[in-house]
Amino acid sequence: MSEVERDGRAERCRVVADGVAALARELARLVDLPTSEELDGVLAGAQERPDDVWVGVHTNWTTATVSVVVADLGCPRDLDPDDFADDDAYEAAVNQLYDDAEAMVGIVADRLGLGPADPLALDPCADHSTRVRLMAGHWAVTVAAVQEDTDLPLTVEVDLTYGADLPGRLAQLAGPAPRPGPVDWPAVSARIGVELPDDYRWLIEQYGPGTFDGYLTLTPPEALPVPAPGPLVGVLRVESARTLPVATTTNGAVVSLLADPYWDGAWQGLRIASPDTAPWDVDTGLLYFLVLVLSGRYPVPQFPSASPRRDDGEEATGQ
Repeated sequence: MSEVERDGRAERCRVVADGVAALARELARLVDLPTSEELDGVLAGAQERPDDVWVGVHTNWTTATVSVVVADLGCPRDLDPDDFADDDAYEAAVNQLYDDAEAMVGIVADRLGLGPADPLALDPCADHSTRVRLMAGHWAVTVAAVQEDTDLPLTVEVDLTYGADLPGRLAQLAGPAPRPGPVDWPAVSARIGVELPDDYRWLIEQYGPGTFDGYLTLTPPEALPVPAPGPLVGVLRVESARTLPVATTTNGAVVSLLADPYWDGAWQGLRIASPDTAPWDVDTGLLYFLVLVLSGRYPVPQFPSASPRRDDGEEATGQ
């Protein structure tokens, strides 16, 4: 790529980033997980973008994501070694594509003008090393160089996913955190044999084993059991996820962390089980789940009653 072409790509990145910045400002107005209709409304009113810019939208019960492909640099493996003087020249050309992608990530991130993401914000691009994590309101905004496999294109993308400043939203829903004090987490981990996720530790340190909305109570660290092994499944009898109960409800429902049976400290979501219903797995962390439930955006059949959507300003309480 010539310097003129590189400058042209950089300018295009700035133009697309301006549109993404406008979209981020609109999304920041949505403090809770939006419905697909609400998200469509935001996108319809967002600033126009170039016709060849791909935008993807994904929503379900627990997720809302908008992905924007800023630039497609092609697949590095598509470069033909015969077009270069020697192997070194070919490797330099391949490496230059990755350098260009990293430079574009920086250009777009700077142009967005957003602040850094908080430590507990969702990180949907965690598998991609070249990324910048930002946020707009309660939306995690990640600019990343993305290549899902070596034979796929290298792209620069912006991912806008609901799930930033969750502590701030929880404080609005449940009141300010009482902050009961520190916990000896190494001792807890040594006793149960696994390192606990950051959001559970944050919840205990900020709110303690409190009860939210009068029915959902966090399990204190000293009462946590050793994770229970999952059943063997499939023809090969592979062990399924281990479960670690971390919250209970007044009607006997249990919320458990799902732990990877082969990777210590790798958490796979939550399982909600009650005496009268089949277990229900949810692909979220505990803090995110708590915000969804207290905001009324995620009714849970296993719970005593689904918290109503609080359009009237009613607060859920944690005490």
